[in-house]
Amino acid sequence: MGMDVGSKGGVRSDINITPLVDVVLVLLIIFMVVTPMLQRGKSVDLPKAKHAVTGQGEVEPAFISVTKDGSVYVEQEKQPATNEELLAAMKGVAETPGKRMMLKADMETEYGKVRPVMNLASKAKLKGISLAAEELKGGK
Repeated sequence: MGMDVGSKGGVRSDINITPLVDVVLVLLIIFMVVTPMLQRGKSVDLPKAKHAVTGQGEVEPAFISVTKDGSVYVEQEKQPATNEELLAAMKGVAETPGKRMMLKADMETEYGKVRPVMNLASKAKLKGISLAAEELKGGK
């Protein structure tokens, strides 16, 4: 009924890092999966602005993205939207009180490819359309 006191039963001073590595890898995988979902609309390289204003709306805006090649996407769609689909989406936003439209155009997109989207917004009777920009850090 005695205790075996020896080198086997003593307090170990080394740290078992296997559980720590497991937890860190699981968190890394979670962040890798969730991060692309945080961005709304098609991924584009936004233009930089010195004084970008954040939206104060309570309702999340609907996103329309114009890529470098001029393709137009509504929200997270995988295929480019036709003018009819785009107009229908804009009319849905116009009919929803307090909802706004956010236009994300790639920095290298020609204005001639963005203007038809704004014309469709006018036809859909949207009260306004917000232009997405990335805030220029450091005042450069």
